[in-house]
Amino acid sequence: MFARAFRGTLAAAALLVAVSATSQAQEATKGFGLTGGIALPMGDFGEGSDLGFHVGGQYQMPLSGQLGLRLNADWGRYGITDLDGSTTLLGGVVNITYDINTGTGLMPYVFGGIGYYNTSVEVGGLSGDASDLAFNFGAGYNFKMGNANLFTEIRYLSIQGDGGSLNTLPIVIGIRF
Repeated sequence: MFARAFRGTLAAAALLVAVSATSQAQEATKGFGLTGGIALPMGDFGEGSDLGFHVGGQYQMPLSGQLGLRLNADWGRYGITDLDGSTTLLGGVVNITYDINTGTGLMPYVFGGIGYYNTSVEVGGLSGDASDLAFNFGAGYNFKMGNANLFTEIRYLSIQGDGGSLNTLPIVIGIRF
């Protein structure tokens, strides 16, 4: 009876060590990243704007296990339909990320967070701007191509202004260092 309990305890300890080693290997992604891609204006913003582009930088660090904290800085620009003008977004977001373990080379993740953006509109020499709170959420995946750590993601970004919200869908590819 004692031998059976001892073997069970030993097996449980071995399992705990294996799970601990696996969970350490599944820590959240970390490092600096640069992104670039297109952005689809949505809702009322989409009715008066052309396809835009977004570029940005980010820093991501692990929090606990597969959870991470990511700081984004973004710049986006959109043409204004049928007018000589543009809308420019400049801001940042603090995101919580969650890396999903698939056991394959494809490493998906989800994220969401809040931030602050300045929206500047320029039409025919006249301009105006506003700074407002924003939120975003999305999904992406990390992958390797040679020695490069690449990622791609899609996110929904909503900037909450006094007269409504400005909504866009950036689709980017990036490299992480």
